[in-house]
Amino acid sequence: MEIASEVKIWRYMDLARFASLLATESLYFACPTQFRDPFEGLLPGSHFEAESKMFQQVGMDPILSLREQFADRGLLQRFDELVDKLAREVRTANHKAASKFGISCWHESEHESDAMWKLYSASGQAIAIESTVGQLKASLGNRDGLIVDRVRYMDFDSDPIEKGHRHYRLFTKRNCFEHEKEIRATILLPIEGKGVGIPCDLDALITSVHVSPLVEGFVRDAIEALCMGSTHRLKKPLYQSSLYCAPDYAIEVKTA
Repeated sequence: MEIASEVKIWRYMDLARFASLLATESLYFACPTQFRDPFEGLLPGSHFEAESKMFQQVGMDPILSLREQFADRGLLQRFDELVDKLAREVRTANHKAASKFGISCWHESEHESDAMWKLYSASGQAIAIESTVGQLKASLGNRDGLIVDRVRYMDFDSDPIEKGHRHYRLFTKRNCFEHEKEIRATILLPIEGKGVGIPCDLDALITSVHVSPLVEGFVRDAIEALCMGSTHRLKKPLYQSSLYCAPDYAIEVKTA
């Protein structure tokens, strides 16, 4: 099911990435093979079992049946080497397939996230862009091959194959990442294995800019100056998160 255009999304990033976004007016799509998660681009075990059986039946079994026809030891050894090479290539096929795509990761939420601030605010200088799915698509000019979908979180050891999943391989992660509530935009990379910046209409993309609740005043001023700089004058509101501010209400007691 297609995600509604009004669904609110957030892109948390450090100050350097935000400066690059403004300077280049492009949204960076990273190659998933560069991500820390070693399961990135892979499918749950149930899929590998099904794929292995199918490949064995339609691929390896017919090939191996030819082995009996080789009487020459040299040819037999060469044949076995080719079969071993094919098996290795099949095992690495998923990784190679993932390297063809670029990913831009977003957090789905109606409000800012304490967990996401903590992930990106180690230095207290994180920034969050507030947007929507519709704005993200519009900002990229409805680029050919662009896919925007939710990530499905699964138990890779025990969950069965999910039927009717339109986008699977790059949109499936383990349950331990469920806190990310991720929506992804994916494209085909011009150069396999190398992330790329895609031209982006920042005024169409950004609803507002939020700075970390941990940021110091002078850093907030620097971010505001950056938004109003010469590279790209961003005419969008800038807010500092009030997530950690003390409440301004108290129990009122009247004595008269």
